[in-house]
Amino acid sequence: MRDKEITSIKSSSQASRPYPLPPHLPPGTPHSRPHFFSQDLLPEDDNMEPLNDEDQSNSPNMTLTQPTPNTASPGTPETPTPAARVIQQRVSSIHNLLLSQEMPPPLTTATQSNADTSSDLAQSIHAPKSNMEDQPMDNPPAPPRPYSPNEEERTILAHLALAEKNRSTIRHDGPHHCTTLPQFTPTPIGGFPGTHMTHSAEVFDHLDNRILLAWFQVEHPKLVVQVFDYTRREVAEKAVILAERICANIAIIANFVHQDAQPVRVSPPQPQGGRESKAFPIGFLVHNISEETKDLILSKRIWSANDITFQARAFSCYHPPDLLFCLTGFTTSNPQIIRKAVTDVWAADEYRAEINDIISMSEIKDEKEVYAATWSLIRSAWVEHLDFKVTRGVSVTRFNVFTISPIHDATAWTDLHSLLHVLDYPTGLDGCGSAVAMTACPICHSIAHPHGLCPFPNIPSWNGPKIGSKTTVMTARNTKPHGKK
Repeated sequence: MRDKEITSIKSSSQASRPYPLPPHLPPGTPHSRPHFFSQDLLPEDDNMEPLNDEDQSNSPNMTLTQPTPNTASPGTPETPTPAARVIQQRVSSIHNLLLSQEMPPPLTTATQSNADTSSDLAQSIHAPKSNMEDQPMDNPPAPPRPYSPNEEERTILAHLALAEKNRSTIRHDGPHHCTTLPQFTPTPIGGFPGTHMTHSAEVFDHLDNRILLAWFQVEHPKLVVQVFDYTRREVAEKAVILAERICANIAIIANFVHQDAQPVRVSPPQPQGGRESKAFPIGFLVHNISEETKDLILSKRIWSANDITFQARAFSCYHPPDLLFCLTGFTTSNPQIIRKAVTDVWAADEYRAEINDIISMSEIKDEKEVYAATWSLIRSAWVEHLDFKVTRGVSVTRFNVFTISPIHDATAWTDLHSLLHVLDYPTGLDGCGSAVAMTACPICHSIAHPHGLCPFPNIPSWNGPKIGSKTTVMTARNTKPHGKK
């Protein structure tokens, strides 16, 4: 009973003054066991006898030493230190407790770790009495704050981000750059002369329907070309040869725009009805090219080399042709007089009402817009004089009449064209004009002039066909009446 009371007094003394950490023993002091531990971890035990050899051999984790003699003063009551009764579970618990005191648990957040450390130190009996805040030594350094660039540095970074795009821009020509390739005739001052078709889709005339459908299904970019100085029948007979020449010349343009450009493809036309057909198409489809190559080819439009000359047209027919008809029957060569005669006839109440009705059948439906479109058609008319000559050099005045159509509907434009073509255009003193038949130039296929007035052979450094070339002479011979040599 006396031993139990002494042990209880010692346990109460240890519970009243706990150490925050295990006591630091001086060097050379033998370590027998922890002297201080929580009361709840090591419960009271009535057996105070030392362990026998068998118990020691069963506890490999524990090294027992002889207890040190009690050197307390004579006045101090003797409190015998109980011998350790080691059990495997208790040794593990004490070991874990020491590890938990020597190695604090990992910190979750900086704020929580600072708060816990400050609280433990403040409650410790060994905490210094100072107003200074305790600086935890075990906390990792705070990560550096991200750098915030100033305005000048942000400007530099913005330009660096767009550097590759700017380098790509300066490596290419602008869309309106006039490209000069030595293989082709350079663009003259003011551009190449215009060519005029009978209708917007003339480039697709007489094309086999299956071929036309196949052309429709080819993806953009694509365009259509017409070869100079070849009749429609010759195009059908030499389609493969002409396609190879077109492909070789367009490949030169494509490789000028892009190094190592993809192979160009040219599809020849096939007539409706086969070789026995009497009407033949004249256009070739060019595809498998880049958008930049297509834009360059269309912007220059006329490409004349030593072996072939062709004109490029967009794969579309949105706008009607400007040339309406050719007038003859006047005794004057003044185009202003002829223009006034034409606009006076169109502006007359009778014909203006018919024009107004045709325009109202197009995509323009509003009454005010129809009225404005009618007057726009009349005011946009202009006339060009042709120095046309017949046999023995006799001059016959002819005038081409042009206008800018305000409508794009195919049916409405065809009706309007037919109406204006059959009208008479009288003048007070210079005769009365009427429309005359028009034929295509065998060189450029334009209906604006006969073959003798083709303006292309007069262009400086022209590589294309000349007046009097083989094809032109052959065409002239074919027009002679049968039976004459």
